[in-house]
Amino acid sequence: MIAISFTLSHTNTIEHMDILRRFRKDIVLGIALFLLPFVLPHIGISNLSLLVTPTSGVFAIVTGFFIADAMSNYLRLQTLISEENAALISIAENAREIDPANSVKVDKAIDDYMIAILNLTTLNHASHTEQEVDAIGSAIDSLRVEPEKKDFFDHILSMKDKIFACRQEVSLAAKKTLTPGHWIVLIVLGTLVGITVIGMRDGTILINLVTGVMIIGMQAILILLREMDSNHLLERKLAYESPRDVFHAVHQPPYYPSFSPLGARVPNTMGLYRLGRDTSNQSEQYDLIKI
Repeated sequence: MIAISFTLSHTNTIEHMDILRRFRKDIVLGIALFLLPFVLPHIGISNLSLLVTPTSGVFAIVTGFFIADAMSNYLRLQTLISEENAALISIAENAREIDPANSVKVDKAIDDYMIAILNLTTLNHASHTEQEVDAIGSAIDSLRVEPEKKDFFDHILSMKDKIFACRQEVSLAAKKTLTPGHWIVLIVLGTLVGITVIGMRDGTILINLVTGVMIIGMQAILILLREMDSNHLLERKLAYESPRDVFHAVHQPPYYPSFSPLGARVPNTMGLYRLGRDTSNQSEQYDLIKI
């Protein structure tokens, strides 16, 4: 029990360290922005109060629109990846029903396909895994289908078509929706809001504190939008958790690339997982790790 608690605590510590390393620049910038109201001299321009409401309102409307667009795109990407993984699992299970001897080829092709996807640093894998998906098609064609099992094979073909459809949509959904022009507009609006609230200060500690929190809040909104647009939000769930079921279906331990966070490397029920190697000239693509 003590060992389990220590392991969980160690994993949480590693995850927190990964988050700090990833957002260290944002944290430093946030601290600097928070201190601005305390460092800048007090101006106290009362007329600026007339600009706070319109500038903050426009900022809220624009960022709300972009967040809704990025979230809908992200949710669609999540659905497509789940559907593709479900189709791969269905193909593996039906292949064993049709031809147990040659279903090993299908399992191997699916395993290689998932490894190729996870070795990428992007969720947009369609243009980088054409060879692996063709290998899945070749493995399916090698199945010997008895007349009474034709329905299973028809289902496999429909799942194969579904995979191709998902791949095409993933190539579109995984792209960023915000252009540099969009970011310029957002940064300008955020800067205007920051200037107006800083200019309204009366010099008291409480108002400076509230102003700093407001500026930090605007930065947090922009960071959230950036993470959603770049598909980093819940990236671990999409990239590492969902494929575990596929590896289980092909009777292989879960695979994690060498650059995966330590906290994401969850072994199977036997305490095994595969860890990719940094170099590509090795005879084996991965090492088998036992916990």
